[in-house]
Amino acid sequence: MFCGICLHFANDSENKSKLCSDGLNDWKNAYNAPKKHENSLIHRDSVTSLRERRHFTDQINKDLIEHVEKETAYWRKVLERVTIAIKTLASRGLPLRGHVEKFGNPHNGNYMMLLETIAEFDDFLATHIAEYGECGRGNVSYLSSTTAEELLQLLATAVEKEIITDIKAGKYFSIIVDSTADISHIDQLAIVIRYV
Repeated sequence: MFCGICLHFANDSENKSKLCSDGLNDWKNAYNAPKKHENSLIHRDSVTSLRERRHFTDQINKDLIEHVEKETAYWRKVLERVTIAIKTLASRGLPLRGHVEKFGNPHNGNYMMLLETIAEFDDFLATHIAEYGECGRGNVSYLSSTTAEELLQLLATAVEKEIITDIKAGKYFSIIVDSTADISHIDQLAIVIRYV
């Protein structure tokens, strides 16, 4: 097994690893050796050399790279708008989903309603909703409730990590735990943490 990038671009012959020169045939360590190699200085230098060379030479796949970069920029712009909508609703504690998950329906919930509102003033999002709004399951649109719930979970994890960091940095903290049954007789547990 070889590292193709280092095989072509590694300059320092003394510090070359097996993946750069002779190839790795120690299959017992085949799982750890590439990870160690990817974090090595010689691999990073080789990747940097490859990137610099790409800027100065015409590549065979230049059109493909431009297409991939354009697609990446497009979907990043979609995700920026979707994330802003989810952050806005989550910061107010509002529900995202409604009874119907279709754009233009008055019962589609706060998430789709907010995206429709943004689309009234943002031609990019309006075009995206018109093209991908009703594309169905299995098609990428980043407008579905599955994407919204995944982004909401990522935001919740980030907030939770920040709170835990603050609590660990604090000198004193207290925990209050309380439980009460809801209307369906299922206990709902609440945890309150105070810290100084």
